[in-house]
Amino acid sequence: MMRFLQYLIYSNILVSLSAGLLAYSCAIKLGSPHYIGIGFTVFFATLFIYNIQRILRLGEIKVKSSDRHHWLENHTFLIKILAGIGIIGSVTIYFAVLGWNIDFWFLAFSAIIGVLYAMKIHPKSMALRDVPYAKIYLIAAQWALVSVYWPYMRIADSTDFPIGLGLSIFFFILAATVPFDIRDLVYDRKQKSTIPQIFGVKGAKFMAVIFAVLSALSLYLFFPIVSHLWLFYLCYLGLGILIVGSRTDRHEMYYSGIIDGWIIVYALVIYFI
Repeated sequence: MMRFLQYLIYSNILVSLSAGLLAYSCAIKLGSPHYIGIGFTVFFATLFIYNIQRILRLGEIKVKSSDRHHWLENHTFLIKILAGIGIIGSVTIYFAVLGWNIDFWFLAFSAIIGVLYAMKIHPKSMALRDVPYAKIYLIAAQWALVSVYWPYMRIADSTDFPIGLGLSIFFFILAATVPFDIRDLVYDRKQKSTIPQIFGVKGAKFMAVIFAVLSALSLYLFFPIVSHLWLFYLCYLGLGILIVGSRTDRHEMYYSGIIDGWIIVYALVIYFI
């Protein structure tokens, strides 16, 4: 069972499912007729982006790295195959199911940003993930733009821009990403100026909880009906518990498994609104 979970989580299939289901739920909420194509495109695009990032960062793996790093070292060929499946799958579904649209350039730009997140253009330059203060905000913005703004681009004439949904996703991903920075305290250079590096672990947890509250408020203010959904309360209560339980010595499964997987619960909240 543990071996299966390692393949599911460390190969980035789980986080790709989370991203795909979130985009799928948002597209349905926006009334897009392309929700299935959007969901699958985002799933495969995420599979490509996350695995290409792992490939680009393989050289950073050190002897004292995590269980996930050792797994990646031993399964390099697999993640290369999955990255290839991801790019082929996303492009194929986009053109075969959704069809050409001007939004292709938005997706292409988003993919480039995803690659540059882990890749240095020049040996003396830095990857986007290493830019001080920017790491988690860039991640949250990418998730919100791809999950909300992209589906909106295809139906902009028939609905108002869903600012509340976009803000909710942005703050939810921020809250869910702070624990990863807590995990990475032992690896990250001080120049990155992550939230845990600046405010300490307790301060980072407090800020993550604030982000979660802002996410819940954004969703409630624009979709008051969510207050009648028990899953809404379970989602944010669970996220809060996961944030408070974050530690530098937690097993990788806690972060890449439970926290990344918890985004699926959030996607279900949006689906049932």
